[in-house]
Amino acid sequence: MSNSGYNRPQRRRNLRRGLAAFLVLISAFMLLADRQQEYMLASGRLKADDVSAKIMGFIATPVRGMESLFTGAENRKNAYEDNIRLRAEVERLRVFENRVLDVEMRVRRFEDMLSMGNSSDLPDTKVIARAVSESMGPFVHSALINVGRNKNISVGDAVMTTDGLYGHIIRSGSGSSRVLLLNDLSSRISVMSQRSLSRAILLGTNTKRPRLDYVSLEADWQIGDRVVTSGDGGVLPRGLQIGVIVAGQQNDFEVELFYLDKPVDWVWVYPFTPISAPEETLPSDNLQQGDGQHKAREKKVSE
Repeated sequence: MSNSGYNRPQRRRNLRRGLAAFLVLISAFMLLADRQQEYMLASGRLKADDVSAKIMGFIATPVRGMESLFTGAENRKNAYEDNIRLRAEVERLRVFENRVLDVEMRVRRFEDMLSMGNSSDLPDTKVIARAVSESMGPFVHSALINVGRNKNISVGDAVMTTDGLYGHIIRSGSGSSRVLLLNDLSSRISVMSQRSLSRAILLGTNTKRPRLDYVSLEADWQIGDRVVTSGDGGVLPRGLQIGVIVAGQQNDFEVELFYLDKPVDWVWVYPFTPISAPEETLPSDNLQQGDGQHKAREKKVSE
């Protein structure tokens, strides 16, 4: 056997090994080329997108101008219609304004005739304060305000927002005060219906809606009645708006507060002075005063 015939299987093995190595190199090259192609295609797409965006933006400029023109015309048309509607509303409300002014004039005249003065319990002065809700205070729903005894704020003063009653002062410090909110479980205030003047107690429930309690059987409360402070007990002035009556889950009346679901940053405090009780006199003083008046009348009769 010749050497060539003997080395033929070896040459075949070497050929197969070389072919396999060649194919591995070709695969690696193709893989690298594919990644490089994806990068080149991505960069090419980005450049194409940039160029097309500039071209489309230039083309869309007059289109946007036309859209703005039509939008401005539509807004001007709506403004004209709103102006007509608001003028009609002003004319309608002017009638009610005249009626209110006439009623106020009549009330002032009756008060002058009866020598009553101002029948409203609302104070003429109010103190503006910044309110911050408490999260770690002694109550579930309370707030701190940055005024106290330095502004003549005392316990029991009403705290208002632009929407309605916020709460009342339960502690007054030298430069700050604590406000108990209406929906806190410890809150108890006297209220009445602005429609029927029916009385009740507004109890906080630690929810968004406090409920009415101590409602008498003959009281006239209805869904939708506006609730205001009654002034009973001399704690709060009369007539501060609170909320609207809504139906409760247990067939009772709940109050949807005006100030809830709105951010409260600034409030004002009503320094309220309730009607003072008459000076108490001892029964012996009354007897001595009555004996003196009786002797004076006897003396006058004898004369």
